[in-house]
Amino acid sequence: MAEKRKKESSLDEIDPDMEKAFSVDGYGEGQLFEDDHSSEHAESSMHVSDVQFPNLSNEEVGNNVEVDFFSNIPIGLSVELGRSQITLKEVFELSEGSIIELERLVGEPLDLVVNGQIIAQGEVVAIDSNYGLRVTSIVSSVKKA
Repeated sequence: MAEKRKKESSLDEIDPDMEKAFSVDGYGEGQLFEDDHSSEHAESSMHVSDVQFPNLSNEEVGNNVEVDFFSNIPIGLSVELGRSQITLKEVFELSEGSIIELERLVGEPLDLVVNGQIIAQGEVVAIDSNYGLRVTSIVSSVKKA
């Protein structure tokens, strides 16, 4: 208790109003200060001004950014063949030659996924000795992969 009084007295020495504000009595009845003129004092010390926003012309609003600005930004791109949900036990039992059934039908288009979002669908093609994706449709609505 003596330590609490010591802290209060040291705050009172620095700023008496702050001591009153942080004391239990100061906020007891929703008052900021203990004296009878607390609401008058609080209202007279506060001044709120309106926010001033700059006037923007139509040319400044929504400036178009050139496409070249984004041309060198790397993104994560993947082609999703399909998905499946299996138990952890089944994962531990996987070995060479194991087959995981996917939730996609044969001949159904594959998803082109950019940063977790499906942006297009297409079909697998072979380019030399690599696989590729021929885009057959662009997804118009947002779909999460």
